[in-house]
Amino acid sequence: MTTDAQPDPRPSALAPTPRALRSPAPDVARGLVLLGIALANVPFFLYGRELGILFKPVTDAAADPWVNAIVATFADNRSYPLFALLYGYGMTQILLRETALGVDWVDARRLLVRRNLWLIAFGAFHGVLLFFGDILGTYGLLGLGLVLLIRASGRVLAIVGGIAFALLVFTGIVEGVSGLLASVPSGGISLALFGSPGAETYLAAVLARLGEWTLALVSVPFGGLGLLAPMILGLWAARHRVLDDPASHRRALVRVAAIGLPLSILGALPIALALLGVIELTIFVEPLAAMLHAGTGAIGGAAYAALAALLVGGATAGAQRSGIFTRLFSALGQRSLTGYLTQSVVFVIVFAPYGFGLGATASVAVATQVAVLTWLGTLVFANVLHALDKPGPAEALLRRAVYGRRR
Repeated sequence: MTTDAQPDPRPSALAPTPRALRSPAPDVARGLVLLGIALANVPFFLYGRELGILFKPVTDAAADPWVNAIVATFADNRSYPLFALLYGYGMTQILLRETALGVDWVDARRLLVRRNLWLIAFGAFHGVLLFFGDILGTYGLLGLGLVLLIRASGRVLAIVGGIAFALLVFTGIVEGVSGLLASVPSGGISLALFGSPGAETYLAAVLARLGEWTLALVSVPFGGLGLLAPMILGLWAARHRVLDDPASHRRALVRVAAIGLPLSILGALPIALALLGVIELTIFVEPLAAMLHAGTGAIGGAAYAALAALLVGGATAGAQRSGIFTRLFSALGQRSLTGYLTQSVVFVIVFAPYGFGLGATASVAVATQVAVLTWLGTLVFANVLHALDKPGPAEALLRRAVYGRRR
């Protein structure tokens, strides 16, 4: 029984989950993976360079091969699959919570569809106004497909997930081909392939990004379906509350981390060594190495999620006390949309020709430092908002769009 002096802390149906009742492990993983996303995205804001393996800018800076190799080993093709896994986990959490509160399937499905449609809208604004490599639109589009699978049997999920994983591995060949084209005597690929980073004016960049983002979204059924595999894995994990209650699933989480992390690193090794110039990948080997990189990257994403849950330990949703590690990174994870969008705002200001223009001269190593500092800034900002018990601006806007005035 509750009174005016002691309001009911439980969430209402068709309303967002209160931050105090969110599961900490997924939020910690979201906060940490934003660093990987920043590292993976920032090279695309550099322009006027040739592109090499994994679309990495080719520069003369001595530190760049090492930075590229480290990012390729731990972030590229690993961060976005992890984010996709967490997205599938979060969607399933919403469904399970609404069902437990008595919401029927029709209303819950309508809520999930509305949320994904709004995410596509957010992705359109982000992709056109800030960064052609936006992932929100892709996740929203794939999320609509996930709604069709969210109540499917384990057998159906295994079949569809297996097919999607095969597609994810196969599409890695695109990155391998990019490296091959970069070795063509004509001088390789310039960043004209992505015209928006080097556009001289903001209006020209917006017009270029409009075409780039639209093309990327339209191509999702052909090249982006692979990300459905980690989303389905996240769906399955949420059904079993693997990240909600890491203490009860510790043995499985240890197994996933112990196997997945070494596989992820070994799978990235050929690409990393090629980026360092230790080996040279032949015309037949490079696409295979890129496919291996993509496939083991998805496994690495799952291992990262398991590792985050193990670091959280026994903390569960609604716990009154948690360690400083959990509090620090879950604050950003709860505001991951704001953190993600803030990265693009900073990168445009720092690197675009109509900003400070560092994209024309900065090395990959310098750009990576900017990415790390930006992530640290969002971490501090998120914890300030957490201390004030405030949501991130983007989260507040999305929740208002999805749920209206309901709380």
